[in-house]
Amino acid sequence: MEKVRLKQIIFDQQEVFNKPVNLIERDIDVDKYLKNQEIIVITGIRRCGKSSLLKLISNKLNKQLFYLNFDDLRLTEFNNQNFEDIEDIVFEIFNDKDVVFFLDEVQNVKNWERWVNNLYGRNIKVFVTGSNSHLLSSEISTYLTGRNQTIKLYPFSFKEFLRLRGAPYVINSSKDRQSIIRNFKEYFLLGGFPVIDENKDIELSRQYFEDIVNKDIIQRYGIRMIKEFNDLVLYLFSNVGKSYSYSTLKKVSGIKSLSMIKNYIDYLKQVFLAYTIHRFDFSIKKQKVSSSKFYVGDNSFLKTLAFEFSENKGQRLENLVFLELLRRNKEIYYFSGKGECDFVIKRGLKVIKAVQVSYDFSNESTKNRKIKGLLEAMKEFNLKEGLILTFDYEDKLDFEGKQIIVKPVWKWMIENEESK
Repeated sequence: MEKVRLKQIIFDQQEVFNKPVNLIERDIDVDKYLKNQEIIVITGIRRCGKSSLLKLISNKLNKQLFYLNFDDLRLTEFNNQNFEDIEDIVFEIFNDKDVVFFLDEVQNVKNWERWVNNLYGRNIKVFVTGSNSHLLSSEISTYLTGRNQTIKLYPFSFKEFLRLRGAPYVINSSKDRQSIIRNFKEYFLLGGFPVIDENKDIELSRQYFEDIVNKDIIQRYGIRMIKEFNDLVLYLFSNVGKSYSYSTLKKVSGIKSLSMIKNYIDYLKQVFLAYTIHRFDFSIKKQKVSSSKFYVGDNSFLKTLAFEFSENKGQRLENLVFLELLRRNKEIYYFSGKGECDFVIKRGLKVIKAVQVSYDFSNESTKNRKIKGLLEAMKEFNLKEGLILTFDYEDKLDFEGKQIIVKPVWKWMIENEESK
C-alpha cells in the first residue's frame, strides 16, 4: 500500500489510542513485563480487552509510544515494504527517540515475526497482541524462541466484573454479601466480555461469535461445509462439560471425515472460542486417546448460542469454574472411574486437587452422585480434602477421615489464591 495512505492510518490510530479513557484494571501483574527487553505477546479471544490492556500498560511507561492495529480494514493491502515505511514514519513522528511499539492483532499481516525480531535485535521494546494461538505459537517458536513472554488474557473474571460495577469483593457486612451475590447472578448470565458487561447487552456475544467464526475460521481456512460446521459447533456448545465421541459428532454434523472434525475443533480452540480437556491417566498414551470434554471461551455464548434444554444452569456454572481455573493457570483434567469428578488439578507429576461443580446441591440424587465421584477421585490420588462448588450452598462434610468443602462459586472466585 502507498506510504502516504499508511501514514494517514497511523496518525488516525495514534490519535484514538492517545485519547484518555477510563479502563478497568486487570488482575495481571504487568510491571514484571516492563523491566526487560523481551517481546511481550498478549493472546486471547477477540473482544476480551487486549487493546485496553495495551492502553493500561502504556499508562505505566514513561516513554514515547507507537500504536498500530492491523485489524484495520484499510490495511488489507499491507506488504513487506510497508514495514520499512512504518519505521520511517515512526522516525518522522518521534525524531529517533526511544519508542515502544504496540502492535495489535499482528497475526493479520504476513512476516510480522521477522520484522518484530529485527526490532528486538535493535533493542526496541515491542508488545504484540493476537487472537489466533496457532499462528502466534508457530511463528514465535520459529523466530522468537527465548525472546518473548506471553500474557494469556481472558474475558473479565468475577473480581474484575465487580471492579467494573464499583462493587465490593471483600465481605465486611451483610450488605456487601448481598451486593456480591446480586452481581454474581448478573455475571453468571452475561459472562466476561468487557463491552457486554458495561452495556448489559448479552446479544453482542452472538455478533462476536459470528465475526470470529466467519473471519478467523471460515475465511482463513476456506471452509466449504459451512452448514455441517455450524451443526457441529451448535452440538458442542450445547453439550459443554460432557465427553464426546467422534462417532456421535459424525452423526450430528454429517461430516464423514474424522480428521476434518478434529481440524474443526482445533480451529475453535485456536481462536479461543473453545477448550478441551482430557481424562486424567498416568499413562500419557492412554490419556491422549481417551474422550475429551468441551468448554467454551465465555459464558455468554451458552445463553445466546446453545440449545437450552433445561436452562443448562449446571453446564454454565461448570464452564464458569473451568474458565476461572484457566485464569489461575491450572493444569486441568477430569477424572473418570466408577463415578466422575469434573476437574482434577495436576502440578508437576501429582494431582493436588479434586473439584466438583453442582448447581443444585439440594437435589439428593445429584448430591450423592457428586460426593461419590469426588471421594473416588480423592482416594485415587490420596487427597485428604476435596472441593464442591455450588451456586449458593455452603457446608463442610466429613467422610472417613476425608473432608469435603462445599462453597458457592462466587465466594471461591473472590478468595485469595491460598484459599482457592
